[in-house]
Amino acid sequence: MVDHLNGGVAQAYVNQKKLDTETKILQANAAHFSKQTVQWMKLVDDFNTALKELGDVENWARSIETDMRTISSALEYAYRKILISALVNDS
Repeated sequence: MVDHLNGGVAQAYVNQKKLDTETKILQANAAHFSKQTVQWMKLVDDFNTALKELGDVENWARSIETDMRTISSALEYAYRKILISALVNDS
C-alpha cells in the first residue's frame, strides 16, 4: 500500500518538476516577446513619424511650387507689358 502511495507522490513530484520547467520557459518566452513587442512598437512609431515628415515635405514642396508658378506668371506678365510697351514706343 505504501508503494502505491509513494508511486503517486513520485509521479506528482515529477509532474511538478515538469511544470516548474515549463513555467520558467514560458516566463522567458513572455519576457522575450515583451521586449520584441516594445521594439516593434518603436519601429511603428518611428515609421509613423517618418510618414508625417514626408507629408510635411510634400506640403512644403506644393507650397513652393505654387509660389514659383505665381512668380513665373508675374514675370511673364511683366515681360509681355515691357515687350508691348517697347513695340508701341517704336511705332
